[in-house]
Amino acid sequence: MKYIRKQIIWAALVGAISSFSSAQSAYPDKPVTIVVPFAVGGSSDSQARVVAAELSKKWKQPVVVENRAGGQTVIATNYVAKAKPDGYTILYIPFAWITNQFLVKDLPYKTTDLTAVTSLGRYPLALLVRSDVPANTTEEFIAYAKKLNRPLNFGVAGIGSSMHLASLEFSNQTGIPMVYAPYKGGSIAALNDLIGKQIDGIFEGAVYKPHADSGRIKALFLGQPERMPGWDIPGAKEVGMPNFDMTAWYGLMVPAQTPSDIVQKISKDVTDLLALPDVRNRFASMGVIPGGMTPEAFQAFLTEQHKKLGVFIERNRAQLTE
Repeated sequence: MKYIRKQIIWAALVGAISSFSSAQSAYPDKPVTIVVPFAVGGSSDSQARVVAAELSKKWKQPVVVENRAGGQTVIATNYVAKAKPDGYTILYIPFAWITNQFLVKDLPYKTTDLTAVTSLGRYPLALLVRSDVPANTTEEFIAYAKKLNRPLNFGVAGIGSSMHLASLEFSNQTGIPMVYAPYKGGSIAALNDLIGKQIDGIFEGAVYKPHADSGRIKALFLGQPERMPGWDIPGAKEVGMPNFDMTAWYGLMVPAQTPSDIVQKISKDVTDLLALPDVRNRFASMGVIPGGMTPEAFQAFLTEQHKKLGVFIERNRAQLTE
């Protein structure tokens, strides 16, 4: 009798394990959501939608983008951190994932509530200024700015955003005083005000290009040492700032405790699609250099960024408060 009971229990355990493995291998068997912490229409939203469309084709399941803007990306991050750890809710993270850890008091989530999946890409930022500024080069703009009897008014997509830190680094390296206007509407709202001559400048990525090509703004240099292939704008080294390197970056995370095989699958599938020529071309048209890392490599990258940006923020703490 005991033998029969043991056999029944063993069969039940084997069946449960088999069912669990089957459920795991079937991922995804229902719609997946990528949560973006910015409004519709910006570069981040566009990148996420390219990835979502390609994953939908690969997985034969809908992959939708849900925009949860606000709170310096905290709203979206907290939402995903509290989501069920089953791989069906994915967070798109920007540069602010790191800076918020130093600048936002009482975050409603812990960094350990999320786990790294993969990088999506890097987004070099360009110095953009008003079209009526009497300067066509970075050198001319610096000379012009130093003659003004006021600080430059630069738009940023939030305190601690990549736009903000790039502007602050430009001020540090040139000695030009600045004040920073945070835009709740993000970088697109700041770009619109630059076009309307309401502010003096911003650091923003390739979304600027049509406006620079049409003469509505001026693009002076790219905030990384080297030029970016296909973009006719000098790198920082060419304009006399070889140590200037403030590049936005993006990636994906999921709630902690998400099964490792699901994390690895998402990472591999996203990395594979980022290598597709069509996706690379679409990212290049947005000024994004495609990424793709293992979860372990992306976590190592985040750890390195935490150290680098932490040093920068502590050095500039007085200018990084609202």
